[in-house]
Amino acid sequence: MDQSFSVDTQPIIRDLQDRDFTISDDNPAVVQGDATAFVGLDAPLEIVPLANGRPLTIISAISTAVDSGRVPILAVDQDCEHTVGEFLSPPFGLAGSQNGTRQFYATEGRIRLGDGSYACVPTNEALSWIEAPESESAEPRQLQLMSNSEPIATVESAEAIACPAPHPDRFQYRYGRNEDGQFVVYSGTEAVGTYAGVSAMRADGIQPIPAPLIPAQHIASNPQLAHATVLAAVADGSVRYSGTVSTQ
Repeated sequence: MDQSFSVDTQPIIRDLQDRDFTISDDNPAVVQGDATAFVGLDAPLEIVPLANGRPLTIISAISTAVDSGRVPILAVDQDCEHTVGEFLSPPFGLAGSQNGTRQFYATEGRIRLGDGSYACVPTNEALSWIEAPESESAEPRQLQLMSNSEPIATVESAEAIACPAPHPDRFQYRYGRNEDGQFVVYSGTEAVGTYAGVSAMRADGIQPIPAPLIPAQHIASNPQLAHATVLAAVADGSVRYSGTVSTQ
């Protein structure tokens, strides 16, 4: 997911012009014309070259276009086509869904607490976020932070870790800078370690808790436009589309 790339959008522009669309010279390029037969919606399109295939990069690109009232055309190279295609495929923007329980991508974002510190956890294991099972959680569904298939923290809802910032006691461990610029890790109110930076924390088995990617929070302005997102993969000067597009 961390691979960075640069995409030549000219093949996409030429292809869309051949389909009788008008392309602006703006950055990003806005595509005007009757898009109903192409994406199933009568709305302008926006060509958005992705810098990488990280989930937060993808949803941010979609959100920016949707907030402007446009259907995103995500331009990628063939090396990242599969990764971005998986993100766009049902369940849209989710790492998975099983028996009505959604699994969320863990992003590079961190969870900032009300006192300015950040949530962390003493584990080297990969972390992920899922909804609590329906039988264990009323609406809105609780979110569980998972490590090695076991829940290690629970919050009452996605909103509880967004705005306003959670209270510092929401998570058992947190970290913040001291006057010397070092990171101090706390368990409750007790300092349990001091580190030069996050790398040193990780080396000691403590990692920041990643913020979950909740797709609905990013596409709330127009979910219909977001779900019509088109993936345009450029390879050897040709374009391959996927999504709700017509090949005609």
